Amino acid sequence: MITELFNTITLTPQQQQLVQSINEHPDWIKKYNAKELAQMTYVSASTIVRFTQKLGFKGYLDFQKTFIREYTHQNTYNQTIHSESSINDVIEILPAIYQEVLLETSRNMQKEVIVRVINYMLQAKQIDFYANNNNYSYIQSAALKLNSLGIHAQAYNTINHDYVDSFVPSDVLSFVISHSGNNQTMVDAYYLRKKRSRVIGITSHLDHSLELICNESFIIDASSHGLPHGISIYGLSIQYVLDLLIIEMMIKKKRL
Repeated sequence: MITELFNTITLTPQQQQLVQSINEHPDWIKKYNAKELAQMTYVSASTIVRFTQKLGFKGYLDFQKTFIREYTHQNTYNQTIHSESSINDVIEILPAIYQEVLLETSRNMQKEVIVRVINYMLQAKQIDFYANNNNYSYIQSAALKLNSLGIHAQAYNTINHDYVDSFVPSDVLSFVISHSGNNQTMVDAYYLRKKRSRVIGITSHLDHSLELICNESFIIDASSHGLPHGISIYGLSIQYVLDLLIIEMMIKKKRL
């Protein structure tokens, strides 16, 4: 995930130089704290901290833990599927990739955010979901599950301004889902927040724009994990987050 962030986020020349040093000497992250790494890369410690925050981490320590975990995993298990992979390779590797996606998403989950969002869901008279393309099927499923619990829920692939203008903002809780954070759902989220409606984002570290607009956000794993081009499994993360919230609602309503 961190390597993909390096290639996705716009970096300053100084930050690009820092990335080059990290790629050439990944063991430095394991060995050094922010001050020591700054000395090795000829930048200030504050530059190191700002760089890690730009990537979406709380600070250097948060970045360091994630980097070490990913680097260790990458070097202890080859989970890349390529043109030379056998059927047995795919059978063995794919479940490991699925597991890593779910584990990475669970590591990003914050209990206090879950508790707040569940409370918002319990208070809301209506729960709306917004997503498009491949993500739309996940929110349709979530809406059906919530309706089975007696909770009014709807799924939309675009926003209806007349509808949003007509409801009382405090009555409706909206979930906006986008793994990229920069498509039509961004426009939807901005309009909802402009109308003072409470919005929950489900997005990734690839782009922080959606996260900044929403009241609360869940971060999913949108990494490729060595899968062939065109095979995206971030939907696993989305399904995990939605099912977690739905199960919590079932517990609250004693419907398990």
